[in-house]
Amino acid sequence: MASSLLEQLSADLEVLSEHLRAGLDEFGTLYCYLEGGRGGRTYLLHAPYEEALAVLQALNGLSFRGRILLALDPSPLSPTLEGLPLSGPTRAPLAHLLEKTRPDRLLLAFPGEGLGQSFPGAKETPKGWQPLDAEEEPLVLRVEAPTGLTYQEVRAYGPWESPPLPLGLPISPGPYWGSVGLALGIPTYGVGLVNLRTSLEALLSLW
Repeated sequence: MASSLLEQLSADLEVLSEHLRAGLDEFGTLYCYLEGGRGGRTYLLHAPYEEALAVLQALNGLSFRGRILLALDPSPLSPTLEGLPLSGPTRAPLAHLLEKTRPDRLLLAFPGEGLGQSFPGAKETPKGWQPLDAEEEPLVLRVEAPTGLTYQEVRAYGPWESPPLPLGLPISPGPYWGSVGLALGIPTYGVGLVNLRTSLEALLSLW
């Protein structure tokens, strides 16, 4: 599966590279830079690779200042040890990308609508998602990236909270992996895939 996904990622990289500055990193994250107007900051928009078309459609023709680094993360599709299903993005690919690029702000695309600005902390166990203080131990997965790189993922994620923003967007529970950005001092918000363009327009006009 990893090799076929890598072939697909490489084909997409070739297409994107005809129009944008694009690349593929060690974890198989496909990324590209979209340039806006003068001034502004660098925003990293992190989204699942399987949502690439919807995210690109939301970004098409979007007016903003600065630069958007779009990162399409294939980690939800990665195989895991003993066939355990991986229910969402993993920590390592995002942390690697943030340390490499150091954006001014991080926007995490997640299922839902509106703005995600906090997460209470939780862990994924064989019985499903539970509070961090539950008795069950979190899953410890050996993940293989599409590039063949393997890494360990402990499915326990600490709480995080970002300051509220003066926007009229619906507020949803934030994505569990938001603490990755805040640990590096990067202001972090979740942005729902439902009505994504509307949310992006509101956020980027504020900043």
